[in-house]
Amino acid sequence: MLEKVLQFLFIACSHRNLSKPHAAGFDDGRHSDWMPVGSSGTSHYVVCLDCGKKFDYDWGEMRVVR
Repeated sequence: MLEKVLQFLFIACSHRNLSKPHAAGFDDGRHSDWMPVGSSGTSHYVVCLDCGKKFDYDWGEMRVVR
């Protein structure tokens, strides 16, 4: 609870509460609501469950790419 209050006061998120990896969308030339996550070419991503920011996820190394 204290961490949530501090995040609100500082308007910063520590991104510690992440989702499990998800498969990223890809651009196949048609209009789609699924947007590619990043330019690094990874096909998976995780989402911060506190603020909603997306991060690339390297499935081979099993870690978040920041």
